[in-house]
Amino acid sequence: MAASYVGIDIGSGSVKVAYRDGHGVKLAMRTLPENMMDEDDLIAPETLTSIIADMRKQEHIKVRNAVLVLGDSSTFFRHVTLPPMSDAELKINLPYEFRDYIDEDPGTYVYDYAVDEIPLTEEGVPERLELYAAAVSKKLLDERAAILRKAGFRLKIAIPSQMAYTRLLLDYLDRNPIEDHLHQVFIDLGYEQVTVHLFQGSKFKASKTIDFGCRDLDMAIADIKGVDRHVASTYKNTNFEGVLDEPECEAFYDRLCFEINKVINFYNFSNAEDVERMYLLGGGTEIPQLMDVVIRSFPIPLELATMVMPPDFQDLPKVGSYGLSVAGLLEGEAV
Repeated sequence: MAASYVGIDIGSGSVKVAYRDGHGVKLAMRTLPENMMDEDDLIAPETLTSIIADMRKQEHIKVRNAVLVLGDSSTFFRHVTLPPMSDAELKINLPYEFRDYIDEDPGTYVYDYAVDEIPLTEEGVPERLELYAAAVSKKLLDERAAILRKAGFRLKIAIPSQMAYTRLLLDYLDRNPIEDHLHQVFIDLGYEQVTVHLFQGSKFKASKTIDFGCRDLDMAIADIKGVDRHVASTYKNTNFEGVLDEPECEAFYDRLCFEINKVINFYNFSNAEDVERMYLLGGGTEIPQLMDVVIRSFPIPLELATMVMPPDFQDLPKVGSYGLSVAGLLEGEAV
């Protein structure tokens, strides 16, 4: 019997998990305290450990094997082309592919790769290697592994978010192969930032981070109501006194769509084919007013990322916020 896994996504504002048990598929989330993260530095690892351990206990999660999805700011990720070589030779050469990106000692990083394509000569001999390569700090990886271990999980796999989206698409395209050619983007409407990832079929092409997110909406509400940002967040979640319809909030929706549109236009300008579909995920998908503006702002077919998730997940409440944790679960199940 294949091992069971739990997919874990540790973001700047929350921890989300996806798993299966004897009663079907399950999702769980816990909000993180403010300022727990400083960029990728975890300010209070003991607090995070306690939160995850309590969640595991309260949700009765018996699965132990974990797949951790690493955020965009936690990893260096790029496509590389190399001459044919063995796995041992790749381990030696991969660090050199990140020499222009990593300022610290390259020996303090862990490197890995996934094969994109190996074109062959007419004689059937490998001509070159087309790879997706990733680098992550050993310190960060060891810290996350220790936190999960103390919380009752065993970290078995860690993948960058780009490969997590790839896993979602591979699962979806296996059920819908006719769409394998589509140029499509995942837009994660996150708390501190928005990320846009471009794919052709399941092949990753490019990504862009927008330093603007739902935290800015909380700040706008805080100014409107004269409260702190924590209270403003609860106002946002309940649309207290119709605050989400205030002009300042509408200005946030417009600006966010403008920033996303700039990225889409750049992709269209830089590629032979235009973006044909957009998938939305993240906490921002739970804000109806924002979603209304997004739908009106883009002529491209737009869907919640729920669409590319396994059918047994699609009807779960707020599953659009759990795209990366579901992808982590699928990655574990694919092993």
